Amino acid sequence: MADAGALSLWFMRAVYAGIAGGLVFVHLLPLDARPPGWAGPDLFIALTFAWAVRRPDYVPPLLVAGLALMMDLLFQRPPGLWAALTLIGTEALRRRAPALRDRTFAADWAAVAGVLVAITLGYRLVLTLLLVDQPALGLSLMQLLSTLIAYPLVALGSHLVLGVRKSAPGDLATTRRLP
Repeated sequence: MADAGALSLWFMRAVYAGIAGGLVFVHLLPLDARPPGWAGPDLFIALTFAWAVRRPDYVPPLLVAGLALMMDLLFQRPPGLWAALTLIGTEALRRRAPALRDRTFAADWAAVAGVLVAITLGYRLVLTLLLVDQPALGLSLMQLLSTLIAYPLVALGSHLVLGVRKSAPGDLATTRRLP
C-alpha cells in the first residue's frame, strides 16, 4: 500500500503540471488577432518560484525543466535557454527555502525578485551575445514588473486554494527520502 505522504507528494506534482498545462492552453488561445500592447506576467515562473520557496519537493528539477522546455518550444523562444534559466532560478530558491522558512513574505518576495531580475538579465545578455532577435527592452521590463506584481497573488492563491504552505522543520527531512 502506498504511503499517504508519497501519494500526496505525487498528487501535488500532478497538480503543478496540470496548472502549467492550463497556463499554456490559455496562452495559446487565439483570443485577439492584434498583437498585445503590454506584456503580461509569466505566471508559470511565478507559480514555480512560489512553490519552490514554500514546498521545494513539489517542483522537482526534471519536471520544471521538462515543462519549461515544452513552453520554449510552444512559445517559439530559443529552445532551452529560458528553460535552463528557469531551472537555475528554481534551484537557487530551493536552496534558500530552509532559510526563508522563518522569514516574512517580504523576504520571500525579495528573494524571488532578485532571482527573477537575474534570470531576465541573463536571458537578454545571452540573446544579445548570440545576436538573436529579442523583444524590446520595454516589453521585457514590463513582463518582469508584471510578474513581480502577480507573484503575491499567485502565492496567496497557492496558499489558500491549493494549501501550498511553508514546510515545517521536520517536513523537509521526511520528503527528501521520497522519489
